[in-house]
Amino acid sequence: MDIVIQGAGAEAFAEKLNLRNIWIKPDAVRVNEADSTLTQELVEQATKQGFDVNCVPNGLSIKNFGLLALDMDSTLIELECIDDIAWQCGVGEEVARMTEIAMQGHMPFAEYLRERVKLFKGHPAHYVEVTASHAKLMPGATELINFAKEHGLKTYILSGGFDTIAKVVCEELGMTGYLCNRLIEKDGVLTGETTGPGGGEILDADGKRRALDMLCMLYGLHHSQAIAGGDGANDLEMIKTAGLGFAYHGKPIVAASAPYRVNHGGLDVVINLFIEAWDKAKKL
Repeated sequence: MDIVIQGAGAEAFAEKLNLRNIWIKPDAVRVNEADSTLTQELVEQATKQGFDVNCVPNGLSIKNFGLLALDMDSTLIELECIDDIAWQCGVGEEVARMTEIAMQGHMPFAEYLRERVKLFKGHPAHYVEVTASHAKLMPGATELINFAKEHGLKTYILSGGFDTIAKVVCEELGMTGYLCNRLIEKDGVLTGETTGPGGGEILDADGKRRALDMLCMLYGLHHSQAIAGGDGANDLEMIKTAGLGFAYHGKPIVAASAPYRVNHGGLDVVINLFIEAWDKAKKL
């Protein structure tokens, strides 16, 4: 395995270890071909000191992948869009509380999404566009998407959020596309209803996994050639299905189950899991 340690002070941390066969770059270290004993010791030490630590197959290459699928809210953007819309509708506290319960995995996502959206009934539909204007990209989002595109990967948003907002984020990042839920409106007013992509079933945890499988089929890929990441319980099935699945500042249920984790840094932490990101690193 290779051990990738990232965060401010990672270089100084590595220097104290007196290791061989390591690569060093600003705020990141890669220990190559570590044995199981060394791996366990390093992971424990680095984790205690607040670094992002991931153990990946030796020589892991981005060339092994063809698809990157990411959640949107609190993953690609620093916002829970349904909560932002709710504050405009005057039901912010209630919806935020329900969103937290849903993201922790304590309630069925689709059922709880419908309950939250009911509270939007009768409010102006343009609130959704206002929320889209509030969407700020997560640190490292642009770098990760650009890295994936430079190596030929298709890049998609798979979100339980809403398509109007995903369209804006997708276009800003130059991504391939998006699959999301949709808020129903009539005559400029929200009806309190929501559907899944194309008017179908709501995109929940199982829906995201199926969407990932369908995208892989569309591009002639095996799911082992997909990368997937997100923060909430409804992301967990696609994270576990992908060849490389990661929790991004994940809720406890997600962080505990995801094969890879970014607990502290930005999305660009994922880039350093691949050997292509280390071409200019100092090698010792």
